[in-house]
Amino acid sequence: MQEKIEQYLKDLKILAEYENRAVKSLDSVKDLPRWESSEYETKYLPALRLTGIVDKNAISLQNAADLHMHTEWSDGDKLDRVLAVAAEKGLDAIAITDHDCIEGALEARRRVHERRLKFAVVPGVEVSSRDGHIGALFVTKNIPKDLSAKETIRLIHEAGGIAVAHHPFVPSILEKILRAKLGCGYLIKELPFDAIECTNAVPGYALNYNRQAVEEMQKNHIKVAVTGSSDAHTAQLVGMGRTYYSGNEGILSLYKNLKFGCSLGAEQYWKTKDKIIYYLKLINAIIRNLFNKNESVN
Repeated sequence: MQEKIEQYLKDLKILAEYENRAVKSLDSVKDLPRWESSEYETKYLPALRLTGIVDKNAISLQNAADLHMHTEWSDGDKLDRVLAVAAEKGLDAIAITDHDCIEGALEARRRVHERRLKFAVVPGVEVSSRDGHIGALFVTKNIPKDLSAKETIRLIHEAGGIAVAHHPFVPSILEKILRAKLGCGYLIKELPFDAIECTNAVPGYALNYNRQAVEEMQKNHIKVAVTGSSDAHTAQLVGMGRTYYSGNEGILSLYKNLKFGCSLGAEQYWKTKDKIIYYLKLINAIIRNLFNKNESVN
């Protein structure tokens, strides 16, 4: 018992030091040409969960992230609402992936460090390529839109990022209504994606399109990471899709799991009120896109 108490006291002292350096740790990496993790993201956050454990190397933490969501910087909810729900859901990391815009993600990362929130932010963008939407994770600058998927992936890799095929299979009628190519489809067999979003959280029949992504990966022996995401445009739906990964290095563990194909994706249970919110938003988007090319389901 005494050993346990001493370990807690030791850990709490270390945590206090990390917490005091939170903003400074971000300042030391935020202006680098490529993404680098901060001490807060790789030391402080996992240390919180390992507090009081004497042999920390004997444990591999199991972590959950939502790697696809939108904020007011494109067509989503207020950033503070998104951060509040992510904290409430107990996520270990989130990726802000506004349409063709990195600024919201960078601001989210800053707010998390300043407020000492208990999760990490992956800076990202949902890039509108000619062939479909592609998630660029762990990047610190915008990736040009309207290029081929092949060129988009090349630029993401050049920027040091992870390229994710977002919702590769979607209803063709939705693409016609939105007048935009949303999914890269069978290009997942040909192009060097680092991960495939096999769970884009949707209720009802649309789950078949997630299943199609899984089946294509299995049938064609595509050995890359699998992600699960909410694609939330409304803060309430943050965390409905999740990516699970292991490791004790916080956001760096997430990067490694994605890079080496070790992550898994899953979807949460839908409550009736969440389904209603989802479909009301979808219907509203469809109506608005009959008049304006928003390329959005929000």
